[in-house]
Amino acid sequence: MTKTFSVRNWDAFQHYKDRNPPWIKLHNHLLDDYEFESLPDNTKCHLLCIWMLASRTNNKMVFDNSWVKRKIGANSTVDLDLLESLSFIEVQGKSQDASKPLVSEEKRRDREEAEKSRFKPPSLKEVIQYCSERNNGIDANKFVDYYSANGWMRGKNKIKDWKACIRTWEGNSINSSQKQNKPREFSQ
Repeated sequence: MTKTFSVRNWDAFQHYKDRNPPWIKLHNHLLDDYEFESLPDNTKCHLLCIWMLASRTNNKMVFDNSWVKRKIGANSTVDLDLLESLSFIEVQGKSQDASKPLVSEEKRRDREEAEKSRFKPPSLKEVIQYCSERNNGIDANKFVDYYSANGWMRGKNKIKDWKACIRTWEGNSINSSQKQNKPREFSQ
């Protein structure tokens, strides 16, 4: 069984309760906290990184200095005992096996990241709907045919956001129509 710990008063550092945000709340009154002020500089940095780690692990971490050091990318030894003695972290009993929830949380987060980064080409219906919402006059068939033929690539790069491509097409069509309607100036 693995000994675990969590950040004390974790709700004070979280703005969102039901999701895994990429950031934490950090209040400047921390600079007035005597216990924080008395920590060695490297331990202050470790604590801030532990708070970020807590946002990824639902505030359940293995009480293991080397594991925490590896997870936060620290160069110096992490002193969890000091953080516990000053009540920055709370240690849970040895009866809980935290390794399984931590691994499953990391896998879940990795899956979410992969799904976000994986591009899914839109259907013709989606493109038609988006173009009609924007009332841009772009031929959705042409758009889908063009990018399907090019493997949903823009230059040498895979497309990440097809809606951004639509907006670029809008800008290009506006610019080309302005050039066509603009009278030519001749120099004498």
